[in-house]
Amino acid sequence: MAPSHHKYWKLFAVLLVVATVILSTACTGKKSAEATKTEATGPVPMDSETELEETAAPEVTETEAETTEVETTAAETTAAATAVTESEDAATTTGAEEPEVYWVFESTSLENEKITHTKLADYKVTLVNVWATYCPPCLEEMPYLAQAAREYADKEVGFMGIVSDISENEPDQALLDIANQMISDAGIEFTNILASDSIIHSILAGVQAVPTTFFMDSKGNLIGKVIVGSMTLEQMREHIELALAEVAQP
Repeated sequence: MAPSHHKYWKLFAVLLVVATVILSTACTGKKSAEATKTEATGPVPMDSETELEETAAPEVTETEAETTEVETTAAETTAAATAVTESEDAATTTGAEEPEVYWVFESTSLENEKITHTKLADYKVTLVNVWATYCPPCLEEMPYLAQAAREYADKEVGFMGIVSDISENEPDQALLDIANQMISDAGIEFTNILASDSIIHSILAGVQAVPTTFFMDSKGNLIGKVIVGSMTLEQMREHIELALAEVAQP
């Protein structure tokens, strides 16, 4: 091959590599955009403006309502909240019984009422729903929460919401107005509390996306499954019944 032709072939090879890199980058960007659009229909990260730390993904089961049921124990869910119990070290001893985990918290409701963990003792089971004002799936399941609360009002089942993006220390009035409007539109009558320091340390430390729903017994122990994502009314009924059956066991 003539030297001049060889030079042209080298130039063509370089241009081909550059074009391949550009096309590859464009496809990656398109795929990311599509992934973001898909994720928006599921649970929303706790802080939408902050990239979450990478953690090992738990084994999950997806339901028709894009809900994730995470098989977990009380100790696993509150592993980040070391202040909740002083007996965690006992669980590390071989053969030692797992300590009871009790959510200890104090906060203020949207009605400016002081609420503590002792409220859990009023019911056999309490459904605790963590949500945020920026979360479309949270808004989607609110009417179902309102309906479920009415259905179980006389069955010793309590409901409590935690507005994760409104700080008790510095509540934003605009967010308070949005939260109250969302609750009013959904017909919710149960208590919703703000993110106090103790709520952040004992509960929100283990939450990475909203909505997240916990089921607690009268002593504050986690029972049943932790639900990440919005639920239908039927799903709520199913999990409440499972929780009631669990606390009824001797």
